[in-house]
Amino acid sequence: MRDLQDALSNGSTTSVALVAAYLNRIAFYDRRGICLNSVSVLNPGMFKEAMASDLRRANGEVLGPLDGIPYTAKDSYKARGLTVAAGSPAFADLVATDDAFAIGRLRAAGAVLIGLTNMPPMANGGMQRGVYGRAESPYNAGYLTAAFASGSSNGSGTATAASFAAFGLGEETWSSGRAPASNNGLCAYTPSRGVISVRGNWPLVPTMDVVVPHTRDMSDMLQVLDVIVADDPEVRGDFWRSQHWVHIPRPSETRPVSYAALAESATLTGMRLGVPAMYINQDNIAGTADRPGIGGPTGQGIETRPSIMALWRRARQALEAAGAEVVVVDFPLVSNYEGDRPGCPTITTRGLVSPEFLHHEILDLAAWSWDDFLAENGDRRISRLANVDGESIFPPPNGALPDRYDGFADFLPDYPAHTASNPHSTFRDIPSLEEGLRGLEETRRQDLERWMADLGLDAVVFPAVADVGRADSDTNPESADKAWRNGVWVANGNLAIRHFGVPTVTVPMGVMSDIGMPVGLTFAGRAWDDAKLLGLASAFEATGKYREAPTRSPPLRLGPQTRGTSAISTDELPLFAWVEAIDDVTERVVVEGRCGTASVTVAIDGEAVEVERDGETFAAAIAVPINTHRHSQWTGPWGHLIVAAIDDGRGAFVETHLPSPS
Repeated sequence: MRDLQDALSNGSTTSVALVAAYLNRIAFYDRRGICLNSVSVLNPGMFKEAMASDLRRANGEVLGPLDGIPYTAKDSYKARGLTVAAGSPAFADLVATDDAFAIGRLRAAGAVLIGLTNMPPMANGGMQRGVYGRAESPYNAGYLTAAFASGSSNGSGTATAASFAAFGLGEETWSSGRAPASNNGLCAYTPSRGVISVRGNWPLVPTMDVVVPHTRDMSDMLQVLDVIVADDPEVRGDFWRSQHWVHIPRPSETRPVSYAALAESATLTGMRLGVPAMYINQDNIAGTADRPGIGGPTGQGIETRPSIMALWRRARQALEAAGAEVVVVDFPLVSNYEGDRPGCPTITTRGLVSPEFLHHEILDLAAWSWDDFLAENGDRRISRLANVDGESIFPPPNGALPDRYDGFADFLPDYPAHTASNPHSTFRDIPSLEEGLRGLEETRRQDLERWMADLGLDAVVFPAVADVGRADSDTNPESADKAWRNGVWVANGNLAIRHFGVPTVTVPMGVMSDIGMPVGLTFAGRAWDDAKLLGLASAFEATGKYREAPTRSPPLRLGPQTRGTSAISTDELPLFAWVEAIDDVTERVVVEGRCGTASVTVAIDGEAVEVERDGETFAAAIAVPINTHRHSQWTGPWGHLIVAAIDDGRGAFVETHLPSPS
């Protein structure tokens, strides 16, 4: 991102040019070609936002380091005027009436929203196909871009890795931020409770949900955090800041004055790091309890792929060479949650968190939060959950194998009827919440923070995943068997990390030698020790070059492109396009516009086309194969994406389809 900032500052590019370049990459790699399918909703105002940024820069009124920098956000973030479907057919037409907190902070900082990224319905999974299908891997088409059971920020992971924007905003409830970061060679930060406001984000499980930025390096991460970590005076829509039973510090009480400065002082010297034996093939006891686990493959032993173990050994050597002490440890936070070995309880039998709370948490609290989200948003077409068809919220895709969440109560289709028959004016009326929240906090203090103190640990470190599932895990039973193994179905740590509010930072650890997929290294620690973890991750990143760019989405070769030397106009650029059928397999894309006497470049589906001029107007046309590839049973094939940029600082895009037969 610093290269982009330098180019903006020295005038060698503009925000409009950056937006056009990213949009052409989306057209070429995401909508066509290898069909990565990561960016589902484009922001129609992106060029207007970019032109406004360029005008500010020309006038010496830059808002900060992120002014003019393009980014994406998950489809569950509210962005004023855009749909906020959260990947669900039930909410495909729901329109956001205002910005989520993080979007609003970035808008105020001048960042430019490219669009919203793909996800399974309601983030209730990982690689299940939703209203827009799912994203694919830019590294290896044969493998998943996130964990199958918990990697719902899959679109953010793919889009950020493939350079469809400078950074992305994901989320996490189980491992939906960490898993796609690991599979895409990205940095991901999952904060402690209340550090980043989740107001304006679709909730899933309010006690677990967090904002998760995705970046390609830690420097970018720290710059993003400097903008989005701030006190939010509004608490509605942010559960932990709304409740009063457990003290949650304000972000201003825990964040550093400058996140960017953390990298300058980051060090591993003298740090004592614990690596859980269960994640590095040194735990033969995990999975030996009579009835291990609380659902799915939780509690089962984890077998880490040899190529990941090779990367771990290299990472450990780098940590130790930089002055850290690395010791192999147990991990009671997970063992006492899942009952993975003889003598260990589970979260339901421990006695600190009651089964009643866990039931109300996943049913009453989650359903109430959905209804409150809709009510607060105020889109008159969908303003109450009771009016939604429950079966359309997360319908199973045609031909997909059944999910394997056995033991976990999945009430999603019942949420609308439940809110109608069990109305709560406030979440404070839901039984067992106070004791449950206090129990979650006490469990973390006992099983993580006191344990770390007893062992003298500064942080816990481990490979983010044990393996990567194959791309056909939704339809091939043999692939599904592997994708649903412990350590693969969800990123390492499973539910316990988020349920107990444990902060983590994941950074690239390298690319597996056998399958060419990246894997991350996760640092975890005490609640509100976030700045320390960010520093440790930055220090590790500085020990070597661990990230490799995806091989499937190399730089485009569009030839000379109009840069836009100065933003002298913020007037809308009129751009019109249509599609004409040539025969059964070919169609013609035509584009026209008006740009005065300025020079113009046009790309159709990411490829530059010859432009014909007639005075102040221009036109271009190209014959292309008809696109019949569908990513989802609920939406048709992507149409054509046309991008125009003019050297007076303006830009525009238009999407167009062949008209459906009447």
